[in-house]
Amino acid sequence: MSLHRSYSYGIFCSIFLLTSCSYYVPKRHMIENSDNFVLYEENNPDDQQKCLFNNSDTALNGNSIKIVSWNNLASCRQIIRNLTALTHCNNTQADQSFLELTRDRDLILIQEAYMDSDNLQTIKNIGEKYSWDMAVSYIAHEKSDIPTGVLTIANVKSLSSCPQRNYDAILKTPKVILFTTYNLADNDLIIDEKLLIVNVHGILFSKKNLYKQLQLMVEKMSRHNGPIILAGDFNTMTAKSSRKLKEIVSSIGMIETKIAPDADNRVKSLLGQQYDFIFYKKLKLVHSYSVNLKNSKMGKTSDHNPLFAEFKLLEASN
Repeated sequence: MSLHRSYSYGIFCSIFLLTSCSYYVPKRHMIENSDNFVLYEENNPDDQQKCLFNNSDTALNGNSIKIVSWNNLASCRQIIRNLTALTHCNNTQADQSFLELTRDRDLILIQEAYMDSDNLQTIKNIGEKYSWDMAVSYIAHEKSDIPTGVLTIANVKSLSSCPQRNYDAILKTPKVILFTTYNLADNDLIIDEKLLIVNVHGILFSKKNLYKQLQLMVEKMSRHNGPIILAGDFNTMTAKSSRKLKEIVSSIGMIETKIAPDADNRVKSLLGQQYDFIFYKKLKLVHSYSVNLKNSKMGKTSDHNPLFAEFKLLEASN
């Protein structure tokens, strides 16, 4: 199959995937977490900074912050997604793969999360100390009201969670970004600086809209004075869009997480570019790698391979 035909097939599959499903896009933004949810009008300027806030006396260990970022696709739970992503798995494999690949992570960043009752139970199975925040993109299966979007799970409760929703030029379903903040501790003492986590699902087709989405994102990020981790599926299909992403995020001092070639199993677009990245600021990178699902115990349960990293505070004593 030629490169052009392969690219056309990818676009066809993406459009077919969405148009073949029952879904609707909420007229209002939706942000929810383990304890609460909020809806607010998209076009009301007074509501653009609407967030969920929590009181939390728990903190991430600044000496070791382990994260995984993964477009989980939920393909095993949806027949059409399974076909278009060329995955061959069942619900049990999906659950076991999720639990295996997220084990012992402090932060779990999921794109294309599919929050049906089974997945909610799987999240609970990670451990009682874990909580989650979600920015909703659209509602799958209108009768069942299953939220989809980006999901951030942590072994501590977030202090705040705020959504950003942007639209593509072709697909009617928006892409969302989730901003969450957490306490940090050094030697069990909570420090003043907070960690900002930015979980991204980038716009797919319109690069103009993708760059606008990213610019709005960094404007929000620039108002945070503490450490930042930015990760997700940026849908950078071309060399130009990849360069533009790095240019935009580096403008506020974000550093790309480097991976040794023999540990880099990130998937690439049909045009040879990686989709998935982790960037960071005011932290020290310990190590980073990605796992090839084809070689994993549960097999290929998504069309993206998960990306792992560990960080520590620059001032951490150990």
